[in-house]
Amino acid sequence: MLKVLIRYLFIVFVCSACKNATEYTGIFSDGLPEPNKTEIFDLSDEQYGVERVDTFYVDINNNQKPDTITKGHFITGTAHAYTFYNITLDDGTKLDELRTIEGADCVLQAYKFSFKPFMVMKTSRQLGNDYVEPTKAKLETFKMNTNRLDKISEKNYNAVCDVRSLL
Repeated sequence: MLKVLIRYLFIVFVCSACKNATEYTGIFSDGLPEPNKTEIFDLSDEQYGVERVDTFYVDINNNQKPDTITKGHFITGTAHAYTFYNITLDDGTKLDELRTIEGADCVLQAYKFSFKPFMVMKTSRQLGNDYVEPTKAKLETFKMNTNRLDKISEKNYNAVCDVRSLL
């Protein structure tokens, strides 16, 4: 909670570009359930690194066996960060790593998961002159097909700052 407050104060008092940003004020959920396991790492001596890893055991390919989704949060020592998702199927097949792009003011790439059937929605936009300059965004939806995620739809959107508003 203290980190969130400090980050917010940084944005309000220091960030000169913030006056042009429309702050995302919603509560965002990536759709994952409560984790089965959580590891928290002490980064008090470091400026960057993985601060948290959550592990989820959930059947995503409908074979009645638990697959693994690992979600980690990497801080950079700046106002920017990213969250990564690694998906490993029960047979050992690893899907491509999914990674967010998080600025202090706006998120440029985010993911949302849904289950039954397992689907992943990815919303993203290009970086403008800075993180707060809105640019056109797109929403892509992927569905589990055998042992891979196949894109099933893509939709383009007008310029936004924080892509989480599209999920």
